[in-house]
Amino acid sequence: MTMTGGGGTYPNLFDAHPPFQIDGNFGCTAGLAQLFLQSQDGAVDLLPALPDAWPQGGVNGLRAQGGFEVAELNWTGGKLTDARILSRLGGNLRVRSRVALVRQNGSALPAAAGGNPNPLFPTPGIPAPLVSPEAKLPPPFTLPPEFTYDIPTKPGETVFLRAAS
Repeated sequence: MTMTGGGGTYPNLFDAHPPFQIDGNFGCTAGLAQLFLQSQDGAVDLLPALPDAWPQGGVNGLRAQGGFEVAELNWTGGKLTDARILSRLGGNLRVRSRVALVRQNGSALPAAAGGNPNPLFPTPGIPAPLVSPEAKLPPPFTLPPEFTYDIPTKPGETVFLRAAS
């Protein structure tokens, strides 16, 4: 791809802005990774922002807080089908998904309750928003259902998950 006038992103995801800017190179790939995996709020959130334009696919090797590696993550029809998560340090793995999950063998996962006991998952306190009484707000947005599980892990253990049937 030839860029004229500077700016943009090459097919290899490098930043095309002259002069070479590392923040563009890393920022683009970091933003794309956030579509597939987020872990800032106490859980490993799988496919939190998958675009409709990518109805099927997979990624591997993404790192999450808590010493977890999402070694494999696959989806079809815009929905998570299976995941393989490696626990490098052990401890509680809190997983969030938009589809119900089970272990690979079909056994149920324990639902998460309370704060994540894993000290490597700090959850920041978020104050209630201040909204002017004069504000004309649109009707409330309905979030899609979420499923959150707590899975105890040992260092080096691999957790295999799949969508519940």
